[in-house]
Amino acid sequence: MTKLRLLSVQFDTPIDPWELPAFRGAVAAKAGYENDLFHNHDNESGGFHYRLPLIQYKQDFGKPMLVCLNEGIEELHHFFSQPDWTLNLKGRQAPVRIHKLDVQQYNLGTWDKTFRYHLRDWIGLRDENYGIYTRLDGVVERVSHLERVLQKQLDALLQQLECTPENPVEVKIQQVQRERWVEFKKVKVLAFSLEFTANVALPNYIGLGKGCSMGWGVVKGLR
Repeated sequence: MTKLRLLSVQFDTPIDPWELPAFRGAVAAKAGYENDLFHNHDNESGGFHYRLPLIQYKQDFGKPMLVCLNEGIEELHHFFSQPDWTLNLKGRQAPVRIHKLDVQQYNLGTWDKTFRYHLRDWIGLRDENYGIYTRLDGVVERVSHLERVLQKQLDALLQQLECTPENPVEVKIQQVQRERWVEFKKVKVLAFSLEFTANVALPNYIGLGKGCSMGWGVVKGLR
């Protein structure tokens, strides 16, 4: 097992879902663009860091959140040390205060039992996987394909968090609740909301798939 530290901070000022990119930009500007864990751009090359975002931006019950993993937690002092927390959301000035703060530690790895989760607006299909998915006729075949994609993403998540599981990751989709077209980076893509079980203990609000740093693919545990 590998230890995962997670800090979630929810602020008190409501925002709309489409304001998440502005929220991210405002927090990154306040913390300083030289601190690239806040925005995941490579300051040297001008491109992107292809890594798990260690500071993720979410919205829950209308309020914005920061979800920070491992060294992303230490980076938060760049934001919290600022004397003024007023955020510029594309022209709207939004003073924010902490509504709720939670710190947890998780044992990452595979278990001899399964855990049940809800996954909201998961953009899991990249170009090749989307082509395979659309060519499948039956519901069972499509769900099986989604399971394989999700299993690979959980494998990658553990790997990026420096966890080598003792047993293979197992995933079973219990129910696909919604499949809809959404706009992601000005391109129409499929997003799925579903329930699944896995033999991996995942923290609430961690993101999977494309856009996981920006409120897509949010995981929540189910009892």
